[in-house]
Amino acid sequence: MSNIVQDWIIDYLRESQAETNEELQEVAQQSQQRNLPIIEPEVGNLLNLLVKISGADRILELGAAVGYSTLWLAQDFDGEIVTIELKEKEAIAARDNFAQFGYDNIELKEGDALEIMPELEAEFDLIFIDAAKGQYLNYLDESLRLVKDGGLIVADDVLFKGMIADDRFYHPRYSTLTKRLKEYVERVMNSSRLDSTIIPLGDGVAISRKKGEQ
Repeated sequence: MSNIVQDWIIDYLRESQAETNEELQEVAQQSQQRNLPIIEPEVGNLLNLLVKISGADRILELGAAVGYSTLWLAQDFDGEIVTIELKEKEAIAARDNFAQFGYDNIELKEGDALEIMPELEAEFDLIFIDAAKGQYLNYLDESLRLVKDGGLIVADDVLFKGMIADDRFYHPRYSTLTKRLKEYVERVMNSSRLDSTIIPLGDGVAISRKKGEQ
């Protein structure tokens, strides 16, 4: 299960929202064939809307996989996207997809996000976190350094199969992961540096806005 929303609500959302374009559908099929988890279309719509609402010029993404979520971020976006992918095979596929669909404003960096982020200097307007779930707190620390005042930090899968919200769904296989995700949620919801909310789409999306200097 990768979607905590009831099926009839998902059906309604997908009927009422704009259909994904052919390039997104093609990359989604690639991901399914390779058994790679990707964001749900309604989460993609949310990301695309946040980009537009925020007026972002520079976006950082952690966890490109084959580029499905990156393409959601890139739709109707003329600014710069920096995306990081750990696995070589997925990074190659993502680069091919970006080139195939004519996106020249996406820079993909291959490697461990926690090693690459400290090397980044320029500030970002929006940071999307969808990499190793057990490292979300570490990503957050670096993201707070890199995101502009008033910028957004968006994290996917923060309710993780419902386990973060309710212990009835707990599975010992995910004990460390759920512990760390709970810590992430508690940190962003209680941070004096952030205004945050959680939206129950897909597997849970946390949206945090970095406050300016007081």
